[in-house]
Amino acid sequence: MNAQYLAGDLRALRAAGLMSLRQIRRYPTNLLGTIFWPVLLPAVWVLMGQAYSGGGDPAALNAFASRAGTTGVTLFVFVGYLMYMWLSALLWGPGTALRQEQIRGSLEAVFLTPVSRLVPLFGPTLTNIVWIVMDLFVMGLAAWLLFGVVLPLQGMLLAFAITLIGVPAMYAMGALFGAGVLRFGEIGPAVQFTRGGLSMLCGITFPIAMLPNWAQATAGAMPPTYIVDAMRSALLKSATPADLAPAAASLVALAIAFTILAVLVFRRLEASARRSGMLGRY
Repeated sequence: MNAQYLAGDLRALRAAGLMSLRQIRRYPTNLLGTIFWPVLLPAVWVLMGQAYSGGGDPAALNAFASRAGTTGVTLFVFVGYLMYMWLSALLWGPGTALRQEQIRGSLEAVFLTPVSRLVPLFGPTLTNIVWIVMDLFVMGLAAWLLFGVVLPLQGMLLAFAITLIGVPAMYAMGALFGAGVLRFGEIGPAVQFTRGGLSMLCGITFPIAMLPNWAQATAGAMPPTYIVDAMRSALLKSATPADLAPAAASLVALAIAFTILAVLVFRRLEASARRSGMLGRY
């Protein structure tokens, strides 16, 4: 009997993934943002950094390297904004998937289906990896065409590998965030606050070494911190797989922790939403 339930849940997960792919195909103009923003956002900051540093003044670059561990400002910024784009896609996509069902009036119907309640929580995240892979490709191409930075092949392969390893942790974190819909309904403002907070804490826009000690400790509990640092090490410091093994192990541990936490929070909030009628509210 358990095998039948598991097979049903797997079919439901597949259906949720196909639904997300069909939505992407139905609104192809959304893909334009995947080309525009991953180029514009980091390019503006790279140009600003070049202007403020006097066009690459050695003293300015050395000051940057003392904090960031590298003089490769362009790739440092591009990798950071790759994570920023991933966070945006994560929080506005899987993070608000339950809210979209609620707005459409279908959340209550989804919860009446005889599948695990974890399917609507994790199912829509399955195809969101499409966006991060496209961003990775577009940003690498932009760094080469606009600033002449050629990415090393080994670095690209390791960056892609660490991205795949970080997917479970990232989407478990997004599922935890998305479960808040069952309690609060509209979470758009929380998306903005969370994205800004993680951008500040996780070394996305500037080195973590510049943060106070308490903020650095908090950053150590966030998956984006390890992904960004590992990608920069692979692309800027010629790191080997052995060098990235501690980051990969941390991401696996965080994936387990965030998944367990997301499941516990989701079940508790679902029970509360059923009692209060929150599932059927706008």
